Amino acid sequence: MLIDKLWELQELQLDYRRKERLLEESDLSSLLSHKIDETEQQLAALRAQLETFKADEVKIGEKLDDLSAKVHEAGAKLGKEEMSEDKVQKLEEKMKKLTLEKEKVEDAQGKNFHDRQDVEDQSRASELLVEKLRKELESIPQTTATSRAAVKKSLPALRKEIDNRKAKLPLKAKLIFESLSEKFSGAPIARAASSTCDYCHVRLSQKTLFSLRNAESGGDAEELIRCEICGKILYAGTKDRE
Repeated sequence: MLIDKLWELQELQLDYRRKERLLEESDLSSLLSHKIDETEQQLAALRAQLETFKADEVKIGEKLDDLSAKVHEAGAKLGKEEMSEDKVQKLEEKMKKLTLEKEKVEDAQGKNFHDRQDVEDQSRASELLVEKLRKELESIPQTTATSRAAVKKSLPALRKEIDNRKAKLPLKAKLIFESLSEKFSGAPIARAASSTCDYCHVRLSQKTLFSLRNAESGGDAEELIRCEICGKILYAGTKDRE
């Protein structure tokens, strides 16, 4: 019967798609592994930057403490000792210079803090990205290079078998099969089990059930019976159906 040929053709199509998907997942696996390595390298560089910022922060803090002590010391001298006008002027200039230098160091301290915060944010983002990529990689079935090569090698022969079988179909059936294959991702046929379409799970009408029984009992063997709801070709013969 025509429907048996179409069912076998559908199985070949689905096998072809499964193998294509396997190769695509293998490519994705390699891509994810590369992306993980790349992100981890970036993360290591960011962590090294953080250590540099922390070391600079300590140095800046020490320098700031030293300048603060010097400004305080100069201010104390200026307020207590009786000095000539020349010495007072020199001490005031020194205090001004120290104060300006202290302000510059404080600006450097602020910049170091904000830059460190930016790098910490980038580090956290990279850590989350690595975690996400690893989960994606773990969800992909792992295959060996040998098995991938075998799958890739089998595709041309499988494609040729599918094309040869399609070429032998009646034109109308071929057009319907190809149109529905495109719509339903290579699976244009649904089983009709217990008076129900296995795809949309809707109970078939008496008219449709009668047409199926008639075709199965030797009626129009070339007629394609379709589900009135989803539109798939229905398969309800006795050959390897259950």
